[in-house]
Amino acid sequence: MTSLFLEPFSGISGDMLNGLLVDLGADVELLHTELEKLGVDGFHLHVHRVAKSAIWGTDFDVHLHHGEKDTGIEGDFDHDHDHEHHHDHEHHHDHEHHHDHEHHHDHEHHHDHSHADARSYADIHGLIAASQLSPFVKQKSLEVFLDIAKAEAAVHNMPVEQIHFHEIGAIDSIVDIVSFFILVESLGIDTVYSTPLTEGSGTISVAHGEMPVPVPAVMQLRKGTTIPITQDFTVKTELITPTGLALLKALSPIFEPIPSHLSIESVGYGFGKRETGKFNALRGSLLREDTSHSTTVVHRTEDQIVEITTTIDDQTPEQLGYIIHRFLDAGALDVYYRSVVMKKNRPGFELILLIQGSQLEDFSTLLFKETSTIGFRYQQVDRKVMQRRFEQIDTEFGTVTVKINQYGSITKKTLEYEDCQRIATEMQLSIQEVYHQLQKYIY
Repeated sequence: MTSLFLEPFSGISGDMLNGLLVDLGADVELLHTELEKLGVDGFHLHVHRVAKSAIWGTDFDVHLHHGEKDTGIEGDFDHDHDHEHHHDHEHHHDHEHHHDHEHHHDHEHHHDHSHADARSYADIHGLIAASQLSPFVKQKSLEVFLDIAKAEAAVHNMPVEQIHFHEIGAIDSIVDIVSFFILVESLGIDTVYSTPLTEGSGTISVAHGEMPVPVPAVMQLRKGTTIPITQDFTVKTELITPTGLALLKALSPIFEPIPSHLSIESVGYGFGKRETGKFNALRGSLLREDTSHSTTVVHRTEDQIVEITTTIDDQTPEQLGYIIHRFLDAGALDVYYRSVVMKKNRPGFELILLIQGSQLEDFSTLLFKETSTIGFRYQQVDRKVMQRRFEQIDTEFGTVTVKINQYGSITKKTLEYEDCQRIATEMQLSIQEVYHQLQKYIY
């Protein structure tokens, strides 16, 4: 399991998110290959590492071959205000770059950014839906476009189907949004944690004059959410763009500290374009699951833990599946359900959690937040466990990890599932065959 931890202390935008994921190790060449599946031309990516305030990170930008970037609904609003650039393509950089100026496109295009070339949400939906992108990238990209379209429709007091976007339908915005989900999928990110967002203050200039920060589209995107946002009144410009906020919403972020069972694997920075007077970057970390107790060396054979029990009869199996995932993510030693018959002969579930005693208060809060229960029982229980250590062994499939459990003279050796899963995928073998082939190495 791979999680992403975001620290949007200087706001959030599409460029910053993409730059961050590249800085965390996402493959730029893979991104180029996947973007070909969109079937559009007229752009190239500028992705390079730079230093700002003596901190190295990645600057991500989409450059158009013809004209400037489109902005707003029929020229009205600048949706992603971090795109204030003047590109003459004379680049004199002394730092490391990932520039791909070889454009191998066989499509026929007419680059006319006139009013007639504005795209509706239906146009964008058709373009992305007809592409060869993965189902995940398609679904999430369309979700973001629809979210922004609804926000703009509310601002302009018209139905979504009747508005035509320039900026949202422009190539650079399509590439920004699609690129992000390509990178998310490539890194295997399945959970996102975040600190509260910081917004600027004052006003910004748009086609209709001075607009307050946050801009109208951002305020619409915030409706119905509980995303925590604070304003830095020393920064007199916007820090949160509609595209950045919509991308974050699509990830369903959890605004909690990094769970104890996740460890930081890498730290990166994605840079913004505005000069804010402060360090304008989005910091983020990739987190890997230790699978808590299962990957920890155990020396003791006896300890004490807390067992929590409660019953639930008014939540769906889908919700309960999510709850198990959340509790394990938060560091529970074990979580499971039993079917029970409750009051009024209702079928229900008994939920049992095993946790460390120091986690009781954290899980009390999590139980009341994530489940419908209004009370639970808990008790301290003694347990006996086998001592546990790990060994790396060389096999015909490469190095694999073996878990060695011992109690007195009793020894049990097991293969780590993640290694077997990886080998089965890479070698295109059944998981049963992988286990069978590896058994001879562990005894």
